[in-house]
Amino acid sequence: MRNRSIVLLGIMCAFVPAALAAQTDVSGDWNMTFQTEQGDTEVSLTLEQDGEKLTGSITSDQGTVEFEGTISDDKVKWVLEIEAEGQFLEITIDGTVDGDAMTGYADFGGFGGGNWTATRQ
Repeated sequence: MRNRSIVLLGIMCAFVPAALAAQTDVSGDWNMTFQTEQGDTEVSLTLEQDGEKLTGSITSDQGTVEFEGTISDDKVKWVLEIEAEGQFLEITIDGTVDGDAMTGYADFGGFGGGNWTATRQ
């Protein structure tokens, strides 16, 4: 019985490092496109990752917005706060990472939304 326990422990130890190493890394520069009813908008996305914490920025013709977010397994989420016509608007970004590509949905603070895609530069 003891030999079985040792064998099982050995098998578990072999898989734990692989599971920890499998954390998705999204750090770097991305080309991002928002698809809305008003048309497509292309922006530059820069992400930095520290464990499950994300920080980053989105740069467009209107300037740069910085944000904080999270990553868990292959799921990302962050919130942008922008000023639009004198009002502050929260844009919630949810998505899924698949290698060097991401897809998801952006909720424009109750004023519509749209899908988005991003590819690593």
